[in-house]
Formats: sequence, C-alpha cells, structure tokens
Amino acid sequence: MKKRVPRGDPRRQRYWEAVVRRCKEGGQSVRTFCRAEGLRESAFYFWRRKLARRARPAFLPVQVVAPATGRSGVAEATGGVEIVLAPGRTVRVRPGFDRQTLADVLAVLEAKPC
Repeated sequence: MKKRVPRGDPRRQRYWEAVVRRCKEGGQSVRTFCRAEGLRESAFYFWRRKLARRARPAFLPVQVVAPATGRSGVAEATGGVEIVLAPGRTVRVRPGFDRQTLADVLAVLEAKPC
C-alpha cells in the first residue's frame, strides 16, 4: 500500500510532475501508462491540467509605445489601452471600461479550443 502525502505538501506536486513527464516521454497512451503504474486516469488528468495551469506565465510581456501622431505632428492622446494578443488579435479599451467585462472578453479570446 502506498503512503499518502498530505495535501499542500510540495512532494505531491513533484511526484505528479515526474509522473506526467514519464508518461509523456514513454510514448504510451495515458490509459496504458496509468494501468501499468497503478494510477487512476482521473487523477492523472487532474494533475496534468493543474500542472499545465501553473506553468503558464503569471505576467505577460508588455511593450510601451509612443502615442501616434496626427497630421499636425502632435501626439494624439486617447487615454485608452491597446492589447495585442497572439496571433495578431488586438483589443482596444477606452477610458471608463468595465474591468469584469474586459476580463471576460480576454478569457474567451485566450481560451484553448476543445
């Protein structure tokens, strides 16, 4: 019988990182790997998802650019924000925007397809 590691213990995360890495390197299907290792598939998928979320960068690179100049050569201050998403999608936010609406829109735009 395997000894259980308490929740929140960093050893648990390190264990699952090693398990997910071995599965990926082994080239087997998840089902075959889990059966051979005596693991529940649901636990494997749970941890793989959890580890993938933790691997995402907490901060994204930001580039500050000079404001565009109009025909008169004077900078046109819009007071807004322009967010450039990969691949080449742009979201322009004007002053007074609703923060939750922006968060919802960005979550939809950055979501991975099923």
